Amino acid sequence: MAVEVVQFLVKKFVDSFTEEAADGEAELPFRAQFHDMRAELEKASVSPSNADELRECLYELNDLLAECRRLANRPNHQRWCFAQSDAWRFPKTKKRVTAVRRRVLQCVENDSGGNGAASQEDSAVATAGLDRWTTSWLERSRIHGFDQQLAELESMAFRDCGAGRLNGVGIVGMGGIGKTALAQLLFSSPRAKGRFFPRIWMCMSRTASAGADRRKEVLQGMLMALGHEEDAILSIDGSDSLAELVIAVYEQLKGMRFLVVFDDVWHIDSWYADVVGGQNAPGRTDDWSERLAFALPKERGGLVVVTSRLEQAAEAMVGKSCLSRVRPLADSESCWAIFTDALSQSQEKMTLDLATVNNFKQEILETCGGLPSAAKTMGDIFATSSVSPPASTSTSQELGKSDHIITGHC
Repeated sequence: MAVEVVQFLVKKFVDSFTEEAADGEAELPFRAQFHDMRAELEKASVSPSNADELRECLYELNDLLAECRRLANRPNHQRWCFAQSDAWRFPKTKKRVTAVRRRVLQCVENDSGGNGAASQEDSAVATAGLDRWTTSWLERSRIHGFDQQLAELESMAFRDCGAGRLNGVGIVGMGGIGKTALAQLLFSSPRAKGRFFPRIWMCMSRTASAGADRRKEVLQGMLMALGHEEDAILSIDGSDSLAELVIAVYEQLKGMRFLVVFDDVWHIDSWYADVVGGQNAPGRTDDWSERLAFALPKERGGLVVVTSRLEQAAEAMVGKSCLSRVRPLADSESCWAIFTDALSQSQEKMTLDLATVNNFKQEILETCGGLPSAAKTMGDIFATSSVSPPASTSTSQELGKSDHIITGHC
């Protein structure tokens, strides 16, 4: 099934991008990078050894294509000029496109045994993973199927915790299962808003700026979230800058009952360990740089939420007894609601016959496998594709027609 899902996603991406090329929209951002990835995917061989990684890449890739379409379709825009409200997306989108291109090339090269498809720089960055950007914002009406898991998470997060220690919750599970959505629901819940101030959301991307100290980036991001000017934060530089940043965050949070979400954690080392414990502030200035925990004062209590695909990373930060393992959605109607929501968002551009799509409901749900991100991505793909599955065939037969694009190995 994993190989079939990848074949399906590749075919939809190729068809969707081909449609873009036929429309002659030269303004589409990153067209050259999308073209390169299409060329690699058209000749790629998908096998069980690379199917999971390619699936993650394709979810990201199709989402990026949809985002670039939205940017390009802004009215009255010039080439590479976008509305001011979208300006912040451009550098982040560029990072995501670059990262996913490198990972696609790495997957193709590893499976084919070749040595020249990706440059040394590509290979080095690919090992760091995809750049994924998240925020605390969510549209509650489009989140489905998490009521029971959210209730269980809230019982852990809002349990009584005396002064001198933080509550901790680690949300763990496979990619696309809904860890970030659950954290967003918790972060924006009335109980969280009424109990914690300030509330800080930190996206812990797998990749950082070239040559940057990721620890400093985390602390700088927290200070920015607390309202400090970027120029003032970046001016903290020098041999003691890490300790100074830790102290600055500590001073801003001292005396407050705060909530911090560290979303998408990939780091496992002593600096991130046991952020909820009862460590006292160090006596010497030099020692402040040794732990992220020193930036989080404990006297008023508070809450730290960690999401990660790596259970050991979350466990190291909040403890084994504080982990919440996210399960695939058991209610198939929730996945279908996510899928149809994604379709409805692009309904004015749709060329698909909705009655035909409904005929494939069961097969679409089986392909999603209870993963919310898979349901959303498939909805986005259908909504942006002019290719409609014929009513006389099954999804498996439709997937089989993609053999001219890639060769799957079960």
